[in-house]
Amino acid sequence: MRICQVLAGNEDGGLEKHTIELSKQLVNRGFDVTVIAHKDFAEYFENINFIPLDLSKSRNNFFILFKLYKILKKGNFDIIHTQANKATSMVTKIKSFVNAKVVSTLHNYKRNLLAFEKSDFVITVSDNIAKNLKTKNRVTVYNGISFNNDEDLKIDLHSKYNIEKDKFIICSVARLTKVKRFELILLAIKNLNLHLILVGSGDEENNLKNEVEKLDIKNKVTFTGNLANIEVKKIVSSSSLFVMSSDNEGFPYTFVETMFCRTPFISTPVSDMAKLLGDKYTIPFSNVEKLSDKIEYIKNNYNEVLKDFQEKFEYAQNKFTIENMVNETIEVYKKVLNK
Repeated sequence: MRICQVLAGNEDGGLEKHTIELSKQLVNRGFDVTVIAHKDFAEYFENINFIPLDLSKSRNNFFILFKLYKILKKGNFDIIHTQANKATSMVTKIKSFVNAKVVSTLHNYKRNLLAFEKSDFVITVSDNIAKNLKTKNRVTVYNGISFNNDEDLKIDLHSKYNIEKDKFIICSVARLTKVKRFELILLAIKNLNLHLILVGSGDEENNLKNEVEKLDIKNKVTFTGNLANIEVKKIVSSSSLFVMSSDNEGFPYTFVETMFCRTPFISTPVSDMAKLLGDKYTIPFSNVEKLSDKIEYIKNNYNEVLKDFQEKFEYAQNKFTIENMVNETIEVYKKVLNK
């Protein structure tokens, strides 16, 4: 089976991580895989046929669409797998000129789903974001990860980041952008006796640091910037709680990774978080008071919370594996080709 993965993004996030991991696993299983993506991603696709093409700027650029058409036509692929909205929009424009089945993955909430309706089959990364799709040719395939459970990831965060001994430590990991709503966490911890470690960088970094100054909580917050994946795992594994305050998520890799690290997790009701965490560990959007109360409750009842999460940890480690993600994706490919 000849498969072409088309990635139009040029950032380093969950969408890109998904495409990299899926492509590598498909190659390991003997599939003939080609990846079309921005040249900056070439280093992530070693031993995979990689064709650099910047699709990030305009989905209506005739010259780029023509280049994409020539690559897809020449490749004689069985499956063209488009990752997210822009790639799907571009490929479905030229779909009728290319002799291949188009599978598209919807990674996040989109108002305009017309391009996905034109695909032969749609994979969604959560049940929640599939709600507005009209096509019946769809299935949810959760993001999965590879994780070494034998790895000792626990470290002394108090010593490493000069945090007062015995202080309860919470963390959050993401690009520091507006949609992540980190300012809510800062406001929520203002009157709590704990320490927050924020991992990541982004457009909102300076604004968040200014907010820390304004709230007079410099002694409660550590900004680490971007870190290697192993260092992120160490922080998440060694923290007592992960907090996600986002307004919008497709299916967050951070949730899966935190479950594998066996660290309790609270979140706004993005993606399928309400279903997976339950009401007890889901917090309303933009509600600082409820967020603050929930963090304080977890801090004061931590042994009970850990017991609550044991079943969630086990479920996640069985459900959200890279093997499951790849197996279910391959089943979609086979189903589409056998139609």
